[in-house]
Amino acid sequence: MSLITKPSHSLQNKNEPLTQALDRTIQALAAEVPGQERRWAESVAEALACLDTALRQHRADAKSVDGLLAEVDETRPTLARQANALRSDHDEFLKQVVSLRDEVLRAREAFERSANLPRKTEGAGGVVDFGAIRQQAEKVVTALKENMEAETKLVMESLSTDIGVGD
Repeated sequence: MSLITKPSHSLQNKNEPLTQALDRTIQALAAEVPGQERRWAESVAEALACLDTALRQHRADAKSVDGLLAEVDETRPTLARQANALRSDHDEFLKQVVSLRDEVLRAREAFERSANLPRKTEGAGGVVDFGAIRQQAEKVVTALKENMEAETKLVMESLSTDIGVGD
């Protein structure tokens, strides 16, 4: 692994809660659904709640004066634009995580209601598409990981240029 893509120890520590939340979400999403719909939805909803909290903290850290992106040389317009774009992505990720969690909670509620009602073969409400929920969540997780990698790469680029290694 190259130095640019491998986070430094301090960057890993700053990303750790978000990394752990992402890992937990991946594990919850990977669980079997058939016959476990309500349990799967509860597990994924809990993981997304943790991801929401970790992402909010990560976003605050990325915007803080001494946070993750504080080491980026903001006097260089290209690096400043990249840092700002990465920071603004966090807002969109939060919206997506909240939306996913709401969808998962609705799916869980649908299975709670159906567990308390007699089975009907007709006239049932909408069918929950767990595969679509999983795919959507996987896209968000992948995009978040790519964002974190881009943050690390940007900081490393800024530091290597600042100390003259990039010459």
